[in-house]
Amino acid sequence: MTGILAGIKVVEFAQNAAVPYCGRLLAGMGADVVKVEPPEGDAMRSLAQLAPNEGKAYAVINPGKRAITLDLGAGDAVTVVQALCAWADVVLVGFKQSDLARYGIDDVSARAINPRLIHLTHTPFGPEGPDADVGGYDVLVQGRSGAGYIMNRTEKGVPISTRPAVNDFGTGIASALGVVAALRHRDLTGEGQRVDASLLGTALALATPLVNFFETIDLEPLSQLDEDLQLLRAAGVSFEEQREVYEQRVIPGAGAFRLYFRHYATADGLISIAGLSPGLVRRFHEITGLALPDRSDPYGADFNAVVEAADALFRTKTSAEWMTTLREAGYPCAPYNTPFEAVRDEQIRANDFIIDLEHPTFGSYSASGEPIRFSAAPAERVGPSPSLGQHTREVLAEIGLDATAIDQLVTDGVVTAPS
Repeated sequence: MTGILAGIKVVEFAQNAAVPYCGRLLAGMGADVVKVEPPEGDAMRSLAQLAPNEGKAYAVINPGKRAITLDLGAGDAVTVVQALCAWADVVLVGFKQSDLARYGIDDVSARAINPRLIHLTHTPFGPEGPDADVGGYDVLVQGRSGAGYIMNRTEKGVPISTRPAVNDFGTGIASALGVVAALRHRDLTGEGQRVDASLLGTALALATPLVNFFETIDLEPLSQLDEDLQLLRAAGVSFEEQREVYEQRVIPGAGAFRLYFRHYATADGLISIAGLSPGLVRRFHEITGLALPDRSDPYGADFNAVVEAADALFRTKTSAEWMTTLREAGYPCAPYNTPFEAVRDEQIRANDFIIDLEHPTFGSYSASGEPIRFSAAPAERVGPSPSLGQHTREVLAEIGLDATAIDQLVTDGVVTAPS
C-alpha cells in the first residue's frame, strides 16, 4: 500500500461499527490493517447477507483490511495474541474492559510485549465511572447524552433511534485522530501509549452547542425548564410536545432555524438552505420578496405567518429552479438527496466520496471513500472487504509462526483458514 500511513501495522480486535470504522480510515490512509474475528465472524457479517458470511454492513465498514480468525477463549490463542502485539504498531480493541486482561489484549499486557505500541481502547460510556465496564451501543448513548432528545425522530409519541449510527462513526473518526496523534507522539519520544475513545464522549462532543450551559445566565431559567419537563413527562405529555417546549425555551436563534437554515419542500422534491448571517438573512428576503418577521417572538403569529408563506412559496418551483435562483444570488443551498440519489450525485462521485468496489464472492458494490486526502502521500484506493479468515495463514506466517504451528492451530479450532 501507499499512503501517509504506509508501513504502519494495525491489529483490530473489534466488531460492529465504531472501532472497525477507525480501522477502515487507517486502511484508507495506507496502513496495513489486520482484522481479528471470532471463528463465526464479526456480527456485521450476518446483517443483510449477500452470501454466506458476507453482509452488506460488513462490506462497507471493512474495505481495505486483511482478516484472520482467532478464538480468543482458546488456550493457545495467547501465543497468537502476543505475536500480533509484538508485530503491530497499533492495536484497536472494542471489548468490555473486564474481558481485555482475560484475553491478553489489555494495554498493560500488550505494551509489556511492545512498549512502542499504540493501544486504542474503546468503551461505550468512558473508561472511568460506575458504568466503565458496561457494554453498549450507539442508540444507548443517543439517549444518555441528551443529544437524542434534540435529534431523534419520533414514532407514536416515542423517540426512535437516529440513523445512521452517528456516534459509532463519529467515534471511529475520533479514534483515528487519536491513533495518528499518538503515532506522532511516538515519533517524537519513542513511547507508545493507551488512547481512550468512547461513544458517550463522542455523542457529547458532536452535540457541543446543545448540551453546554452557562451557570451565570442559564441556571435559573433552565432549572425551571427542567422542572417543567419532568412535570410534563409525569403527566404523560407526548415526546413531541415536550420537545417543542424545550426548543422554544432553550435553542438559541430558534426562529432563524425555522426560516433560513432548514429544508424546504419544492414542487418536485426538497432542497436545503443555510444563511444565518445578517447579510444572508437580508438576501433571503430580497430573493423571496417575503417580509422580514418580528424575530423577538420566533413562535409568534407574525413569525409563523412568514414561515407559512415561505413554505408555500418554495412549493411553487422545482428544486432545480430554486437551486439556480439561490446560487445566482450567492445564497447557500444544496439538493436534498435520497440515499440513492446521493450515490449518483456528480459532486460526490467527482471527489470519490462514494467508490465502487468488486468483491470476489458477491460482485460489485458501492462504499464510502476517503473523507480526507493528502497531496504529498496519496493512498491507493482500498480493496473490498475480506472474506472470513481470508488471510489467516498469511498473517500468522508474517508474525513468525511456522507452517506446522499454523496447521496445529487450524486443527485445534483456534483459528480457521480457507483450504
